[in-house]
Amino acid sequence: MNIKKTKGEVTMKLKNTILCVAMGLLTVHCASQGDSATEDAQFALDQGDFDSAIELATTAIADDPDNISAYRILGSAYLGRSNIDFLDVLEGILDLDEDTAENFAAIADVLPDDGDLDDLRLAIESLETAPGIDAASITDETLADTAFDLALMQTIEHYALGVYGSNFKTTFDVTGITDAQATQAQSDLVDFDNFFIGSGVASDEDFLDEIRQTFCILEPITAAEGFTTAEFQALVGCQLEPDTFDPTTVTADIANCAALDPDSQTAGVEACYGDDTAL
Repeated sequence: MNIKKTKGEVTMKLKNTILCVAMGLLTVHCASQGDSATEDAQFALDQGDFDSAIELATTAIADDPDNISAYRILGSAYLGRSNIDFLDVLEGILDLDEDTAENFAAIADVLPDDGDLDDLRLAIESLETAPGIDAASITDETLADTAFDLALMQTIEHYALGVYGSNFKTTFDVTGITDAQATQAQSDLVDFDNFFIGSGVASDEDFLDEIRQTFCILEPITAAEGFTTAEFQALVGCQLEPDTFDPTTVTADIANCAALDPDSQTAGVEACYGDDTAL
């Protein structure tokens, strides 16, 4: 059995991850040492040579498909190439329960104007292929850290899909969020929870509740499982432009932004926060 981390341990884990990112040492140097090929990939990553790090880590994985450190380097290199500052976004996630802004607005403030969603997706997909990453309870420390990284990247992606899909940084229009983007955001919201729990995070962590809000608020609106593209568009609009956005422009099922206020939800929605997110 994996021992669940306490609230203090999770906070320390996040802060340690931030420290590693700030030092340019997200993967091997802050986890375990690998072979020479892995270390060459890590060196390239530390130098900001993301393309070389991707090539070298891919080679290391081909040579040893069980090389978990190489998967972490590969994911970190794709994330670095996405131009999304992991340090800034991590701090934004840590502060969600204290930030007065709605969650999408808070994360929008720390996302760059030119973040690359394709490279962010490649970062996630590279970690998803790590052997054993989908175990319900992970005892190997390096693999648990990889699952933790993956959950964080999925968290970032679901916010980024709303921010970039709606062109919030340029000409705001939530109808720019596509069906594929809404579907991917929903998948992230189901999966991130499982990977955090698998890595040893307790299911009642406050920061998990903040991330679960998107799914938990939207899922009960209609009878269908999960949420629709229009419902996701409405939540993004209400959280990014709460004073001006009218959700009825995208769906008749949400009368106003007050209906999506996380502070005025029903007991059923609140109960959702305490459960592992699932369809």
